[in-house]
Amino acid sequence: MTEYTLEKRYQIFLKFFQRELDKMFKNQAEFIKCKEGCSYCCEKGEYPFSELEFKFLLEGYKKLDSDTKAKILFNIAKVNEKMANHKTGRFMYDCPFLIEHRCSVYENRGIICRTFGLLCEHADGKLTMPFCHEYGLNYSAVYNKEKGQIITTDKDGNKLCETEPKAFRIQRPHVMNLTVAKDLDIDWGESKTLIDFLNESNIADL
Repeated sequence: MTEYTLEKRYQIFLKFFQRELDKMFKNQAEFIKCKEGCSYCCEKGEYPFSELEFKFLLEGYKKLDSDTKAKILFNIAKVNEKMANHKTGRFMYDCPFLIEHRCSVYENRGIICRTFGLLCEHADGKLTMPFCHEYGLNYSAVYNKEKGQIITTDKDGNKLCETEPKAFRIQRPHVMNLTVAKDLDIDWGESKTLIDFLNESNIADL
């Protein structure tokens, strides 16, 4: 595989990884409420990206029409204005590539974007719920907010679901260290937030 460019090897990795992700989403379809036009996951985040993911994202940006590019540049400016007025704590913002509730670079989106929506299991066994459950979406039917637990039966013992809720090891550090990534000799490069990469790039000239 090393005879291929890094970009080509990353595309091979994405093809494999997306196929596995599709199986996960299909397995948990009963709990997944994601649909086109739903963009909660793109409206409140930090969006960690590796250098490799960001370069691939820019390849998608280059293919866009000038009007869409102008909207994205305007969105970046809005995020930077918000960031300049931000004082303390985590900085959460709308993804600049979100246009009218749709991802403008969907085929080139990052790992964090691809994995959102599933129940995530961390190395220490702790689980992370997709935050959209707060809006009555993914896994909300089987999540008890008071107990902070996944439940599959009600107080009378009646089943709340047909499928067993399942958590997956899909956090970015785990994905980036998958065997297939190592076999493909993927060099991810430095990791930063999306807005940091954007501010260091020459995106306005692309």
